[in-house]
Amino acid sequence: MIEGNGSKTPKRNSDEISVKSLSIHEANTLSSEHEHESGNEELTLSQIVIRSDFANESSERQSKIILERFNQGIGKNSAFTDSPALGRGLSRVDVSYFVMGHRNQVAELYDPRGQRFSTVLTPDPTVTIKYVGPVSKTAHYFGAYGKHVLNVPAGHYAKAFSKNRPVLYGEGPHVIIDPTFQFDENNGFVNQQEPFIEHSTINILRIPAGKIAKVWIGTQPHILESRRDPYVFVDAQFKLVSPDGAKKAQLFESSSCTFVEHGSIKRIIPHTGEVAITYNNGILTIIPTPKDGKPVIIDSPTHNFEGFISTSLQTCLFPSKETKQQALADNKSALADEINLKIFQTRDSLRVGVVLVVAFKIVDPELAITKLGKEGIINHIENVSFADMGKAIQLSTLQEIMYFNSIKPGQATNDDSVQTIQDRVKSHLARDLFDYGIELSRLQIETMKVLDTEIAKKLAGQSVTSAEFTTKQATLVKEYDIKTTEARLKAETDNIALEQRNKAVISESQAKLSSAQREAEALLITAEAQKKASELQGELYTKYPILAEIELARIKADALKNATLYITPQDAGAFMNSPLVYFDKMINANNVIQQKKN
Repeated sequence: MIEGNGSKTPKRNSDEISVKSLSIHEANTLSSEHEHESGNEELTLSQIVIRSDFANESSERQSKIILERFNQGIGKNSAFTDSPALGRGLSRVDVSYFVMGHRNQVAELYDPRGQRFSTVLTPDPTVTIKYVGPVSKTAHYFGAYGKHVLNVPAGHYAKAFSKNRPVLYGEGPHVIIDPTFQFDENNGFVNQQEPFIEHSTINILRIPAGKIAKVWIGTQPHILESRRDPYVFVDAQFKLVSPDGAKKAQLFESSSCTFVEHGSIKRIIPHTGEVAITYNNGILTIIPTPKDGKPVIIDSPTHNFEGFISTSLQTCLFPSKETKQQALADNKSALADEINLKIFQTRDSLRVGVVLVVAFKIVDPELAITKLGKEGIINHIENVSFADMGKAIQLSTLQEIMYFNSIKPGQATNDDSVQTIQDRVKSHLARDLFDYGIELSRLQIETMKVLDTEIAKKLAGQSVTSAEFTTKQATLVKEYDIKTTEARLKAETDNIALEQRNKAVISESQAKLSSAQREAEALLITAEAQKKASELQGELYTKYPILAEIELARIKADALKNATLYITPQDAGAFMNSPLVYFDKMINANNVIQQKKN
């Protein structure tokens, strides 16, 4: 087969490219002792899909390449001419069309580009030239006599056959020179995004996120996980296993399934709080929840999956549903109490029925399953719980049972040495279950009923009296609590008001004290300022005596401001010559007079 520029494509047959084994173990693997033979390297799309080498060229360039490759080897012996005078003239065709003809069944393409054209006339009787007709340049497929043009739409593959072997062509134009080439235009194109593309021995799987695929390659099973790149197989023995009646969107299994089995392969996902039970060649093997978050893959025909068992806390009511059904089957005329309750006899020969609540956790699944089996664990816990509880009830009177039943297990009593029946049974039962890998968390009598009618009525009367007494006591306690609360609230309110008044008085006193302190500080500052001013004034008068004289004159003037001066004619001349000197003499004379008086 020649494609494009005529280069031969490599042969692809199922014998050469068959896949014996895949590297799909992307999770924890528990393999059998027999390892499968390793096969050839895994295939990719680029190895099986024939790409177009001129898909990205311009339309003009693509047309030219198609003509060159389709007409390779024809040379000057063309069946067409652009001169109508040299041949049989034909009708014009649109520029978007080629025309096809053949010379002795050698096909040829011609591009008239909208011009007149004709087929060549020849006188040679051994040469046959015929006009086949126009073909669109964008047609998905056309060809004749072993020459073919395939235009694969974007996002599709073309499924064809060459030498009776399947081939896939990628998007874009292809020129194929191959007399054995076969293509069905109606069913030959397939979308590249199809989850499963099957073309004879070629198989392409695109597994969506959250899905897995179960496939067979010959007699070898495989579970394929989701990934970005598709899986490619070229093998006549390939088979995809899908649910019965599944559509395209349902070809795969959910990857979140806790258990998927395919041939000898088991894919297990134990959730938190549970473990998987398996038997490897008959030997119990417990598989815990993987810490890496990946599923566990077991590939062994003799390693069988049994189921899951919970290791988290479980709470059961006994008698169980199965026990009740068995009791009814054993005695069709049994009363409701005989079916729904486990009946025991007390030390004082009274019959009581009980319902137990048992909470437990399997801490050693291997030990528990080895000794009891998966289905026998609940039955064993129920049987030993009733056995221990029955023994304790038989050794106690009804009054003791009723008293102890009013106290919950583990609840403190006035006498620390006193244990309830439930506590005694629990301690014994816990030791017994521990030997089987089971941890007892709680044991409690959920329901207790006296089956003797007369005794039950008396107990009911006592219960009513006790209830009335309890109600009255509760009412009194409530009233006491209300009054105590009211008194406490009133005292708290009075204390708050007194505290607020005290705070107000303290705040007022502090304000007055602060004001007095500020006034004292102001007086001190004023006195200090006056002292400083006097010192500065003295220094100024010492440095400049004339200023002292001026100040003295001012003081004298202030002293005589409101005084009346009497100047005798004798002194008028002296006053007019020097008023200051005159005033000084007057003041000195006055001082002398004052001193004499004193």
